[in-house]
Parts: sequence; C-alpha cells; structure tokens
Amino acid sequence: MPWRTIAVGAGQIIVTGSLLTVIAVLWGPESFTSALHGLPWWSFLAAGALGGLGVLMQALRWRIVARHHAINVRLGAAVARCWQAAFLNSVLPGGLAGDALRAVDDSTDASVTTRRGALASGFASVAAERLVGTAVVFTAGGLVLLPLAPLAGLGCLGAAIVAALVAGRWLRRLPASEIVQVVLLSILGWICFATLFMLCVTVLVPTAPAAVLPSSAAVALAGMSVPVGVGGWGIREMASAWSFTLSGLSAAEGVRVAVGYGVLALASAIPGAVIASLRVIPRVRRARRFAARQRPQNRRQRPTA
Repeated sequence: MPWRTIAVGAGQIIVTGSLLTVIAVLWGPESFTSALHGLPWWSFLAAGALGGLGVLMQALRWRIVARHHAINVRLGAAVARCWQAAFLNSVLPGGLAGDALRAVDDSTDASVTTRRGALASGFASVAAERLVGTAVVFTAGGLVLLPLAPLAGLGCLGAAIVAALVAGRWLRRLPASEIVQVVLLSILGWICFATLFMLCVTVLVPTAPAAVLPSSAAVALAGMSVPVGVGGWGIREMASAWSFTLSGLSAAEGVRVAVGYGVLALASAIPGAVIASLRVIPRVRRARRFAARQRPQNRRQRPTA
C-alpha cells in the first residue's frame, strides 16, 4: 500500500479520535453511553429496514448510470455491491473505500460491453451516482441552514452545485428522463436515512419539537457526508450538536442523537460485512490454490548448480 494512502488514512483516524475526544470533554462520555442504553431493540429492526431501502435506492440509480457506461449489473448484484460498499465506507477512513472497490471490482456478476476503458467506466458510473446523492444531501442541508446560519447554508449549497457539476460530466450520456430518475432515487435514499435520524431523535430526545426533526437530520447528514474521518464519526456529532443549538436545544442531546444514529447506521450495514466475506473467501481460496500450484513448478524450473 502506498505510503501516502497510509498517511492519509492515519490522518483521518487521528481526526476522528480527536473530534470524539473533544466531544467527550465538552459534553461528557455519558452522551455516548446514554445513546447506547437508550436504543430499544425495535430501533435496530427499523434501521435494518430503512438502511436496506436506502441501499436499494442507490443500487437502482447506479444501474441506470452504469448502463450508459457500457456496464450491466443485475439488480441483486448491484444491491450486494452497494451494501458491501456501505459497510466498508462505515469502517474505513474517508468513507469512499467501499465505493472505490465497487468501481474496480471485476466479479462475474457484472458484464462490460467493451473492455476498452472498463476501469474508467466503472469509476465514472460510481462517481456520478455518488455525487448526485451528495448534491441532494448538501442541498437539503443548505436549504435548512439558510435562515438559521446563512454563511453555512451558502457553503452547503455551493458544495451541492460543485458536486452536481462534476457529476454532470458523466451524466451527459443519459436522457433527461433518466437523469430525473437518478435524482428522484437520490431524494428517496436521503429520505430513508433522514427518517432513521429522526427516529433517533424521537427515541433519545422525546421532548424535542417535531419541527426540529427534519432540520437536525438534514444538517447531520450533510456533516457526515464530508469525506473526513471514519464512518462520519466525530464530524456528524459536531454537526448535530450545532444544529440542536440553532434550534434552541441542548448540544449534548444533539451528540446523543448522532451517536445513536451512528450505531444504528452501522448495524444496518452489517449485511454488507456478510456479503464482503462471501465475496472474499472464494477469492482467497483460489489464490491459495494458485500459489500451491506455482510452488512445485518453481522447484522444477530452479536451475541446478
């Protein structure tokens, strides 16, 4: 692994650890423990259902974009790859490693019309659909923040415009009707994860006004979409604490909700860990068999003195 990749990953881990340490100092470690203890068992079932729906929306929009980049992926395979990517994004630094693997994966569950530029097409299709989702997330955060914190709101809207413009480079091949479908699927995916966040608010801060639920969810999701740290931890809690103070609520309550959301989001991505294991184990076995065949050949080919 290149030393720069290692350095960037280590830096993101340090950033996450530093932010969580600051949060624990400012609002106490009980913000973390109370969130864990306050989540009922049925919230994990709801997280699995909402997370699965979000992954399905992503898989559907990816298939639309990929098809116009000469890549055909079955729906089941697309869901499996997106779920695997969601899990890897949750546990690896940067939040993009899973999607990078999805772009370069050469498994037989996808077919490429032409091998020429296959790798570039893979990256283009994944980057385009992810950037459309990012544009939706930052648009929602920007619209919520404009009346409360105009500068931050403009920053979010600016990030959304940049993401949309970059995605547009790889969406030119799509007809307008399918671009609309990709955007609508991105909005539906955002609704799934925003609903999960609002569920956490309802469970962990039952006294919070209903009007606060959508705005706090929009700001927290925008915060965790910044590709810094591990799985959105730290920056999501900071964003949630800030959004709660803007609504006149306690920052500690915002941290507690964000921690609860992080736990439920990670739990909803567990099927991706199972899928990753099922996809990796056969490859490891094939690699071992290949290495075992190569060793006798190397011995026979070794020149004698």
